[in-house]
Amino acid sequence: LRLTGLRDQKSPHLSSARNCGSRPAMQTASRIVGGSEASRGEFPWQVSLRENNEHFCGAAILTEKWLVSAAHCFTEFQDPAMWAAYTGTTSLRGSDSGAVKMGIARIIPHPSYNTDTADYDVAVLELKRPVSFTKYIQPVCLPDAGHHFPTSKKCLISGWGYLKEDFLVKPEYLQKATVELLDQTLCSSLYSHVLTDRMLCAGYLEGKIDSCQGDSGGPLVCQEPSGKFFLAGIVSWGIGCAEARRPGVYTRVTKLRDWILDAISEFPTSIARTVPLIHSSTNSNVVNSEELNSTTSGAIPTTSPAPAASKPVTAHRPQGMSTH
Repeated sequence: LRLTGLRDQKSPHLSSARNCGSRPAMQTASRIVGGSEASRGEFPWQVSLRENNEHFCGAAILTEKWLVSAAHCFTEFQDPAMWAAYTGTTSLRGSDSGAVKMGIARIIPHPSYNTDTADYDVAVLELKRPVSFTKYIQPVCLPDAGHHFPTSKKCLISGWGYLKEDFLVKPEYLQKATVELLDQTLCSSLYSHVLTDRMLCAGYLEGKIDSCQGDSGGPLVCQEPSGKFFLAGIVSWGIGCAEARRPGVYTRVTKLRDWILDAISEFPTSIARTVPLIHSSTNSNVVNSEELNSTTSGAIPTTSPAPAASKPVTAHRPQGMSTH
């Protein structure tokens, strides 16, 4: 099922397709293990979610009022008052002049999220006030539900997670890395066939580059021929960090984008509303398959994988099998 046409174009909480997935601060169009520092404005949709002032998870900007992250980030800390979101900066100290702190009004995890299998690992967060877009603060694009990100597509992950699995220090500056989207059947075999259709793998079979604890909830983005960046995955779980034959596992956004749109819409069909919504935009950041598929482009999600049989661990307490 594809939600294109009138619904996508008129959704009041989505930014125009022409205005998403861009990097206006860049001159040209990693918890990351094996990555490098990101330039300011290189990932303008990147958000640092902080619980009691400590970076805990990542998120991505969808609209002026909504963020998307991983549901497992909120299993222990569910009170929105405990959280703050920071964007417009690559520094965890928020020393950039354009850094913006945002309060969280509501946290809506997917109702089918399973803490044992990490299935349906997605949540949306409503901001207390709309954030103003700048060249350092931009929304990411949501792909069409029917879009296919091809195997071996090179995509980007970003975050402030641990730089090494056994070195529990977060970097001061945002890290980035390039990862490849992996074949679903192959990845499923590496994880004893516990992957579901709502998961995807990204990284390298030899390891060395991966997301890690602290990167959870962060974006896996793929650039399309139009130059726009689309959210292909959300950092979810893994076994260790950057280990050989243990690629990162991500929430597959195309399989859950219909729920995401419903959750942040003014008149949802399945989400109980408790807080009045504030109108922000009259357009959509959802791009249909015709625009997305102008050539062969795809997205590769990168997260550290964790076995479905083990209960996900919170983002800053790494274990052998953990949520990132």
